Amino acid sequence: MQISQNCLDLIKKWEGLFLNAYLDPVGIPTIGYGTTRYPDGQVVQLGDRISERNAEAYLRYECSRVAREISGLIRVPVNQNQFDALVSFAYNVGTGAFQGSTL
Repeated sequence: MQISQNCLDLIKKWEGLFLNAYLDPVGIPTIGYGTTRYPDGQVVQLGDRISERNAEAYLRYECSRVAREISGLIRVPVNQNQFDALVSFAYNVGTGAFQGSTL
């Protein structure tokens, strides 16, 4: 199953957009809509700056990765809204925490 625009919009709403890197509540450098690592594997560094277009691309990339990972973990049929909610949850807590959860 693929993510929908609703999934991206939900994450955008709650993450907010930051074009300059900042420290998240647990001290991890973050940029865009919650990006902590760029698609090339480099870690976000304080002082980094991106465009809104890049922030959107990074979000799509990460959500697609998360969607692939959790697709193999879901053991019951889900509709698009449920899948999007699971991707949003896993985007926030990580796929490892998702896998270990009772959700």
